Amino acid sequence: MPVDLDSFPIRLFVKSQERAWAPTAIDYSHEASDWLALDDDERQLLLRLVSGFLVGERGVTHELAPLQQALRRRRGNMEAEMYVTAQMFEEARHVEFFQRWIDAALPGVLGRDIPYPELEGDMFSHRLPAVMEALSTDATEEAIVRAVTTYHMVIEGVNAEASYPIYFDLIEASKRFPALAAGIRLIRRDEARHIAFGTWLLQTLVERDPPLREVFEAEMESLRPYALGLGQIFEPFGDRLPFGLVASRYAELSNEHYAAQLRAIDERVLA
Repeated sequence: MPVDLDSFPIRLFVKSQERAWAPTAIDYSHEASDWLALDDDERQLLLRLVSGFLVGERGVTHELAPLQQALRRRRGNMEAEMYVTAQMFEEARHVEFFQRWIDAALPGVLGRDIPYPELEGDMFSHRLPAVMEALSTDATEEAIVRAVTTYHMVIEGVNAEASYPIYFDLIEASKRFPALAAGIRLIRRDEARHIAFGTWLLQTLVERDPPLREVFEAEMESLRPYALGLGQIFEPFGDRLPFGLVASRYAELSNEHYAAQLRAIDERVLA
């Protein structure tokens, strides 16, 4: 069968090519001096934020392939398969960016000279691997709904979306880190396409089989603590956050994005 070049996944696939970018094209020359200009708490917060994103990007890069294979086994999903290949490339590019930023900014090797921040949670060590690996043996629509809900709707649609403003606020407050600002804006643009694809896929599956809505809602409810758990980034700092940040602002954003993702299946609007 011919590929439908007017389909939504292929339009996203084309956008991925038109808006391609390379981490090596970003100028990191100011990041090391900007890092040294921070105080200890500011460094700790920024390192917790960047390390969390690096762990997340590595996790989603590791775990996305089973979705492409599940779509392949169900047949008739060539357009969606093609887009997932573009998303896998983009996730790997995000890993590269964060690693290049860490290497350029930090005065030593993270994990050797500089300790890894203590960040707890089993989203990337258990929840995401389990739901994605399940697709290797279970390519049912129920399994796909659970995987896409975890990956696209919660990790990308809630956790990441509520975290980008932390970057922008601390960069604005410090007047530093132009490379980090450039990379985060490009990553957020990529992720908007990923979220749109996941939303489209869930809308398509639920429209074809309405009982799948209950699978989606149950998965969202089970993931609520992970979706609204952004506060651990700020745990070491008590009530006075570095850069003058206000934790409640990001908690509110998490709630807003979670509610928006719940509504997304009914609202035929895509990013």
